[in-house]
Amino acid sequence: MPATHTRPLPRHPGTSFAPAPDTAAAEYGTGAFVPVARQLARGTAQEPIELHVEGVSEVLMRRIVLPVGGTTGWHWHPGDLLAVVEQGELTHTDGHGRTHRYGPGDAFLEPRGSRHVHEGRNTGGHEVVLHVTYLNPGAGPLAVPVG
Repeated sequence: MPATHTRPLPRHPGTSFAPAPDTAAAEYGTGAFVPVARQLARGTAQEPIELHVEGVSEVLMRRIVLPVGGTTGWHWHPGDLLAVVEQGELTHTDGHGRTHRYGPGDAFLEPRGSRHVHEGRNTGGHEVVLHVTYLNPGAGPLAVPVG
């Protein structure tokens, strides 16, 4: 039986996971030409994150919705990716049978390479909504299916 690690669901004080309205980005000052920003996702990673980027990278951001009972299928990524869970419960199983559960406010890294095969499953009662940033080498595929 695979090991299961259930993590507490950390939350940032005052952070709502509902879409936020556009607001002035106060960190850039005040005035007529201050950028407007919308927070899309915010999460806490419970483990250190190390990114590996070599050469030219394509940076792509996606909002991914996984229905109740849905799965990503077994796959791996050519480049590192960072994910933040906005809602739902994602069960992430790696190729060694280790399982982690992620919920709202959790952030995690999926490392690049074929030795990091994994599957994501929606094991909760609501859609899983992820905000994912891919750091992909060149303009290749974002994921490579296995099996």
